[in-house]
Amino acid sequence: MSSTKTIWLVAWREIRQRGRSKAYLFTSLITIVFVLGLIIVPGLFGDSTETYKVGSVGEGNVAIVVTAVVFGNSEDEPGQDPSVEIETIAYADRASAEAGLVDGDVDAVLVDGAEVVVDRQSGFFGTGGPTGLLQQAAGAIALEEIAAENGQAATRVIEVLTSDPLEVTSLSDTSTEEDGSEVVAYFGLLLLYMAIILYGTWILTGVTEEKSNRVVEVLISTIRPWQLLAGKIVGIGALAIGQFAVTIAVAYVALTTSGSIDLPRVPATSMINLIVWFILGFLLYATLFGAAGSLVSRVEEAQNAAMPLTIFSVGGFFAGFAVLANPEGAVALVTTMIPFTAPFVVPIRVSLEAIPAWQYALSVVITVLTLYLAIRAAGRIYSGGLLRFGSRTKLREAWRSATE
Repeated sequence: MSSTKTIWLVAWREIRQRGRSKAYLFTSLITIVFVLGLIIVPGLFGDSTETYKVGSVGEGNVAIVVTAVVFGNSEDEPGQDPSVEIETIAYADRASAEAGLVDGDVDAVLVDGAEVVVDRQSGFFGTGGPTGLLQQAAGAIALEEIAAENGQAATRVIEVLTSDPLEVTSLSDTSTEEDGSEVVAYFGLLLLYMAIILYGTWILTGVTEEKSNRVVEVLISTIRPWQLLAGKIVGIGALAIGQFAVTIAVAYVALTTSGSIDLPRVPATSMINLIVWFILGFLLYATLFGAAGSLVSRVEEAQNAAMPLTIFSVGGFFAGFAVLANPEGAVALVTTMIPFTAPFVVPIRVSLEAIPAWQYALSVVITVLTLYLAIRAAGRIYSGGLLRFGSRTKLREAWRSATE
């Protein structure tokens, strides 16, 4: 029997047994319920009043803010908490107001009743907010002025009604596509971490359970150790992808149905890049988790054997957040070149357009080479430790006793 067919048989065995297990079905259900809760519950029990902070520079801004609050609360029922509140912060000049905007002290800045300055024109959570209300308010005030004047042409009324009276100046250009890239990178970071911790542990405990039950003695009599390891990784990996795909599909349907979040357009290149690094990262960690599982004979000892790998994955997870804050810093460069952190970091830097081509190419080469060496090393460790029972096998003993 060919190696490919043998690996597929082992993978199919994992898919059938674990895919029908109560643990897999329960975790799938809990994951879906948790995701739905995150999407739906905040809309049911969240704060009913949205508070915005608007900076004010010059004259002519007070009337716009007051009118904007009226528009924001126009559909409120009597006795109901206001839907919108706007707090005005006065600034001496435009420069200080823009500095406050960048620092997050205000959500927008009104300048002389003629211009609204925002930090970004689009974002993951939509493009409405205070800007839309201020535009409506300025339009209403302009209509009042038109009504007070005699002989105004009807065309001007139509122009005011169908246009945004305030000029919008953005301090940073961010397209919808860029926002989509950032969303993919952020959730890709979370998904990869979840996959490594959850399904890497599955591989770890699966190897240990078969070893402790002596099932492996029967399996090894017909297939080679590295084929068994590869099959388990492929099978459990397929279950991981299936569970994630279902969860993401449910989340997407819930988001589009509820309308609680305006989903940005996700670039195909960002999605492909994320998938590539997800596969590389999962295969690297899954291979080493399988090797770690062959070194112990009891499930209770499995977590201790995998502790170094868990530390690496946690480090990569937090490195991803550090890179989100500074995608071109020293931490970003170093973690890009470390194969255990690169799958977390590189997709983020790509989405933020903060990684040179040579760094990306070098990171891919280092990670692929490390994966190849890890597969070779894990196969040898797996072979040497799989049939050693009793106390925990030392790494050196497993390496020396391995059979080709």
